[in-house]
Order: sequence, then structure tokens, then C-alpha cells
Amino acid sequence: MLYQLIFKTESQYQYLINAIIVIIGRSLDILSTRYVTKELKLETNKIARKLGWKGMVLIQIPLIILGSLDLYFAFFIFVWSLFLFANNVQGSWYINEIGEETYREGIKETAKNTKSWKIFLSEFSYVFSFTIIGILILIFILVFNDLIAVFFISLALILQGILGTFRSLKYVFELRREDEETPKEKYQS
Repeated sequence: MLYQLIFKTESQYQYLINAIIVIIGRSLDILSTRYVTKELKLETNKIARKLGWKGMVLIQIPLIILGSLDLYFAFFIFVWSLFLFANNVQGSWYINEIGEETYREGIKETAKNTKSWKIFLSEFSYVFSFTIIGILILIFILVFNDLIAVFFISLALILQGILGTFRSLKYVFELRREDEETPKEKYQS
């Protein structure tokens, strides 16, 4: 389909293009999972934890085959994998510094001492970040046929991605400098 859009012809290359799209997406998810949790102690998918790394790689084969059959399904798998990748790598520097076991135990201990409603409220943010936005996009496209609204929703997503990344980086680097003395303070001591 992508090939047909570009070259305006039918081609067997479309299956290959679709498969490559899926392989890139799934590779991002698998490699980022490996980067964050080599021992799978932080893997939230119980089936993936049970299958282990070899099983997780093997389970990609049916996804690649299914994704190669249709461009839209290939993009669905790619985008979902991109979300998983982003979720995996966000804050991974911290996990890698303290170790996945220490991180897991810290979360476990804190979760035991936190009210359930606070945990629910905090983790419910995915519904706001993804589900509601997805529903709005579908409504504006399917009900109102309004691409301008979808454009502005997309623009908001792009800006949040850029500004959210900038603010997070700025905050962490400001924390790093917080205890450092400035040259002027150093010489006055």
C-alpha cells in the first residue's frame, strides 16, 4: 500500500515494506525492554516474563507475518510498539544506575505503604494521555469528518512530546547542578 501510494502500482514489495515497518517497531520495544530489565524483573506482562527472552523473540514472528499483510495493521503495530518503547526508556537512566532489583524493591515497598486510590489515580493517567485523545481523534474523523480538529490534536501531541522532553531534561539536569558550587561560591569559602 505504501509502495502503491508512492509508485501507483501493485507490487509484492508491499509485504516486505509492511514487514520492515513491523520489525522496526517490535525491535524498538524488545531492545528497550532488554535495556531496562535484562532479567525481566520489571516486565509488566506476565506472559512475556514467563516466556523469557527467547520466547519473546519467537512470539514476534506471528506479529511480523500478520503485520506484513496490511499496511494499516503494520502501522498499528509500529505505533503501539513506539508507545511501549517510549514507556520503557522513560526514566531508564535511573533504573540502570540503581539496578532493576533495587528499583523493583523500592516500588514494592512504597506500594505497600501507599493508599490504593493514590496508586490508581497516578496510574490512570494513561487513560487521559492515550485513550481520551484516541477517542477524540476517532470522533472528529468518523463523526464530524473534521481534519482541522485532528490537526490541532496532533499539534498538541507534538508540542507535548517536545516540551515534555525539554522540561524533564531541564529538571533532571537542574537537580544534578543543585549541590554543585558555583566558581564564585567556591572562592568565597
